[in-house]
Amino acid sequence: MGKLIKIILGLVGVIILLVVVLAIALPFLVDPNDYKDRIATLVEEKTGRTLAIEGDIGLSVFPWLGLDIGPTRLSNAEGFGEQPMASMEKVQVRVKLVPLLSKQLEMDTVKLDGLRLRLGKDASGRNNWQDLQGEPVAEKEAEAPGTALAGLAIGGVQVTDAEVLWEDKAAGSRYVIDDLAFSTGAIEPGKAFDLDLQFLVESTEPAMAGHFDLQGEVLVASSLQAVDINGTSLKLDLKGAGIPGEQIDLALATDIALDLEAQTLNMPQLIVETLGLKLTGNASGSAIGGDDPRFKGTLAIDEFVPRKVIKALGQAVPETADAAVLGKAGARLDWEASTRHAAATSLKFQLDDTTLNGSVRIDEFSKPAIGFKLQADQLDLDRYLPPPSEDSKAVAATPAAAAAGGAGALPVDALRGLNLSGTLKLASLKAYNLRSTDIEFTVKANNGLLRINPAGAKMYGGQYRGDITVDARKDTPVLSLNEKVSGVQAGPLLKDLTGDDKLLGTANLQATLKGRGATPEQLRQTLNGNAAFAFTDGAVKGVNIASLIRNAQAKLKGQPIPSDNLPNQTDFAELRGTATVTNGVVRNNDLSLQSPLLRVTGEGEVSLPEETIDYLLTTKIVGSIEGQGGKGLAELKGVAIPVRIGGTFSKPSYTPDIGAALSEGAKAKVEEKVEEKKEELKQKVEDKLQDKLKGLFK
Repeated sequence: MGKLIKIILGLVGVIILLVVVLAIALPFLVDPNDYKDRIATLVEEKTGRTLAIEGDIGLSVFPWLGLDIGPTRLSNAEGFGEQPMASMEKVQVRVKLVPLLSKQLEMDTVKLDGLRLRLGKDASGRNNWQDLQGEPVAEKEAEAPGTALAGLAIGGVQVTDAEVLWEDKAAGSRYVIDDLAFSTGAIEPGKAFDLDLQFLVESTEPAMAGHFDLQGEVLVASSLQAVDINGTSLKLDLKGAGIPGEQIDLALATDIALDLEAQTLNMPQLIVETLGLKLTGNASGSAIGGDDPRFKGTLAIDEFVPRKVIKALGQAVPETADAAVLGKAGARLDWEASTRHAAATSLKFQLDDTTLNGSVRIDEFSKPAIGFKLQADQLDLDRYLPPPSEDSKAVAATPAAAAAGGAGALPVDALRGLNLSGTLKLASLKAYNLRSTDIEFTVKANNGLLRINPAGAKMYGGQYRGDITVDARKDTPVLSLNEKVSGVQAGPLLKDLTGDDKLLGTANLQATLKGRGATPEQLRQTLNGNAAFAFTDGAVKGVNIASLIRNAQAKLKGQPIPSDNLPNQTDFAELRGTATVTNGVVRNNDLSLQSPLLRVTGEGEVSLPEETIDYLLTTKIVGSIEGQGGKGLAELKGVAIPVRIGGTFSKPSYTPDIGAALSEGAKAKVEEKVEEKKEELKQKVEDKLQDKLKGLFK
């Protein structure tokens, strides 16, 4: 038995000796350069491309099985120019021979220098590599298991002076990665190694150029199923007309843990700094190798100055009424995402003095469906609006002008593509100088139909309730309003809105209106519907009807104008009426104003597009006029006095027709005298008849 073992060991030794001798002798017996032409011929037969190996091919066998190739060129596809599709100056790959016998792969540093790779599409969309794609591998072939390695060790990877070009003539875009340098330390499963990637980038769409730098420490598990990248640092410096602000610097720091077997991704700490912003957070993923990967994490944006960020983006900072706004902001949220949705939960966003909380969700990115539930503590919108112009300061805005100024054209295209559902609550709001509290509304939009219902708020001692619909499904959008105001103090509201409290009292209003068009002007011109209004315990400021009557009477009689120290207003106990709106013209036929002194009725029209008034008030004095600063005028008691109102919203005019009133009053007095005479004559006749009858019976 011992002799047999010696024979076997001797044979093994001879075989090993022969292998070593052959490995040493092979490079002297075989010259790989003799096969360059044959290799080029095979490439041309299979692909139609020309392969030119311009340098020598170096071959070594022991102790390294190595291959060194000098300058090599592969021609481009037909129609893509004369420059080669791929070229390199030098490549070196070496593998230790003896460890291969025990399925141990030990490689020296893989070196690649001077790589030039030109990829592209022509105007028809054809790329320059599709002719290199071979036949699909048969399914059984593709699934056939290979021989597993018992171990893997690579001395490192070193890529220098590389360039990658992508040019799409159909899209008119061009991207270049140049001066690419990529290096690693020794790669061995279970041991960490350094990674360093740097390159210059330049593109036409968007127009930019800059530098990319990535560094980190990589650890590949022995099973090759997990990778950790610790101390990851990415820096990006870009400049160009296609970059917001024409320059952006970005720095990212994180740790990455990827487990291919468990299909998980973990980034326990993520820090991004750019544009004066600092973002921190974390992220994790599951089922990342499947059809529906899931991700979640947190994100916080440290307090920043929005004005500085806007400037850094190359945008003009909007001119605001309050120069102090856009002074600070910050945010924090939990998030989750998949290939079909993204959501921000536990959202907290702060802008200046406003804090917003809630959640937002987006489903189906191809046709986004947006849902939200948000609430804010306070918002003063006027601080963010443009400052008032000199013209607007000189003349107080009318309600119509305020509405027009606060609204632009409806975003019809955006509405048609909007799929939205959510609620918004505001503890307090100031907008266009109107103040309200407990604001709440629900929004739903889909396929061009937007509805805000219910909409509600508390304002000026009362309440607002509304139902607003915008239908943009057809060529011309339609705006429908069904709104109700109850118990609102009209004076303070109008004072805030227009700068002039022309009408006082407790207001109850209801309106059902519909208009067509995309701009405020179009909507006013096509507005139709009806409305009803009632004011109690109030006054109409700017006109004292009793004073107008008294002054007009004095002028008619040639008497001096009486002195008047009372407010220029007409008090009332109740003012009510209804109105119809036809193409922006408001018609009222049943105005009724009641006060201890006056009874006023009215009818006429108001044009919203033209902002003009054509209205007739009919006034009757039913009580003492002394409460309005005058005396007597008993001759006008019960007489209808017409007052014509004209002009514009900003400059109304009031003209009483006292002459007609006096004529009516005189006519009434004549008729009264005639009646008195009739009664006197009748009485005299009756007296005489009685005397005659008495004489007959005596």
